[in-house]
Amino acid sequence: MTKLSYRVAAGWAVLSLLGVAQAEEVTPVRAAGAYMDVSVEAWSNGVPILNIDGDWSSAYRQRSGTQRAYVMGRAEAGASFDPTSVPGRQPWRIGLLARADASARLSGEAAQILYHYQSRTDPDQPGSYNADTNLLYWRGKGVSLHAPTVTWGSFKLDTGWDHMRLQRMRSLQSRGLVTYNADDSYSYLGTLRDDDSTKTTPFLSPADSSGVGDALSVALTWQASDARASTWLPTRVQLRVDDAWSRLSWSGVNGDDAVLNSAVSQRDENGYIQYRAAIVGQYTRRTLVERIPVSTQVQLAWQREAGAWTMQSKNRLGLWQHWLGWQSAGDFRWRAAAEPFAGALSVGVDWRGLSASIMADRLDNEAHVMGAQLSWAVPFAF
Repeated sequence: MTKLSYRVAAGWAVLSLLGVAQAEEVTPVRAAGAYMDVSVEAWSNGVPILNIDGDWSSAYRQRSGTQRAYVMGRAEAGASFDPTSVPGRQPWRIGLLARADASARLSGEAAQILYHYQSRTDPDQPGSYNADTNLLYWRGKGVSLHAPTVTWGSFKLDTGWDHMRLQRMRSLQSRGLVTYNADDSYSYLGTLRDDDSTKTTPFLSPADSSGVGDALSVALTWQASDARASTWLPTRVQLRVDDAWSRLSWSGVNGDDAVLNSAVSQRDENGYIQYRAAIVGQYTRRTLVERIPVSTQVQLAWQREAGAWTMQSKNRLGLWQHWLGWQSAGDFRWRAAAEPFAGALSVGVDWRGLSASIMADRLDNEAHVMGAQLSWAVPFAF
């Protein structure tokens, strides 16, 4: 085989892997466009997500199991281009990206002690409480790349990759016990590990100026043929896994490994327990590595002439969502869904490339569910 033949074969293989060559001949670029996508979501099973540092006296839900909560936001804007203009195929998209994420897992007893602290109250009777917590916060900016849809018969696969420079990252973990004593004092016994990218000390060099974050997301969709649209089986099933693989890293972080062993009976002028007493620890320079919590979502749709019924289940950080909804048909589509276990509602509209929705269980500082989404896409054919 000649050198030219090798080059032609190699070029064809690369194009096929990228999903550009879908037929015997490469179709010229026929369409391009611009897009934006902004979304925020907050969910918890007990703590007031919009009032984490405020008064929990009315919004807190006590539970014996693990208390979980997360708040995440994503903003993306960029360009799209479609080399093939195949109907139903998502185009290449590349855009600027900004993400922020905070997640918390606390034992039920740790959350209960935090509730008493936030509401400036004491437990009903003396006792010891598990104080295990796990908190992670990060934010970053970068780029996002979405590959075109790969089709196998009735199945479609969409993939996306995020690459970010992290501006902030913190991981906080505690283990131990908090004891409420009969004399209204508190005793603390446990360990604390606090890795904070902004932490500086007189004897150690500061952390690197930024960290690195990468994440891979995938979505697999099955679409039924028209012949099956009238049966009881769903006409569309989608499995979506956001951040299926991810890695967040920050080099040179000054991590604080501490032991807390103290008794506290004082309160400040606002009535809060002054628990920051005898903390003995040391700083260690190390690389902080974490993962973004995986978000898994399964959606089923039953298409009808007037619209589609939908069922959606989602899990992130061990928090489940189960939505039952309806979406109308036509150029202007409205949609609504309900989550009975959280008592939340979601409403939205879709019109000519514009999509918007909101969700909530209530509209004040006692909310445990909040979310909004806005996306817009404009094609330019040529």
